[in-house]
Amino acid sequence: MPRGEASGAEPGARAGRSFLRTGFVRPGDPAGVLPTWLLPPALAAAIWAAVAPFWLSDLSTLDAELTGTLPGGVVLLFAVGDYALWRRRGRPWHDWGVILLGLPAIAAAVWLTVAGLALELDLTRNELLALEVGPGIALVGLLTTTISFHGRHHPDER
Repeated sequence: MPRGEASGAEPGARAGRSFLRTGFVRPGDPAGVLPTWLLPPALAAAIWAAVAPFWLSDLSTLDAELTGTLPGGVVLLFAVGDYALWRRRGRPWHDWGVILLGLPAIAAAVWLTVAGLALELDLTRNELLALEVGPGIALVGLLTTTISFHGRHHPDER
């Protein structure tokens, strides 16, 4: 193969441009796309946020539900729904429906991040970091990266 030619691409395709046409994977390969990689850690962080306050803190049930279970559940619901819609529509380049469906998950992740501080919950610094701020920041990062991937424009669009 000549130097600079992309493996698995059309003959003569340059490596630097082939990834733009295929979305960083070979056409038809469902396992190598960014949202597919980001969904499992996002779901793990959302599940952690939803259930960990009951085991690792002395929060009342209402406080744990408002600051952990509710935002964690919203992230789970909308992140899975967003991914399912994106796959059902054939992994489009720029689809407003897919983008907008991910926004409530980001809002819930932001609430998860600041809820313990805003409601002045009786948590230690370590509990705040492990149950609220850490998972919330992780979710905001994972979800905004996913949304930015969904919002990309095809390189052939002008």
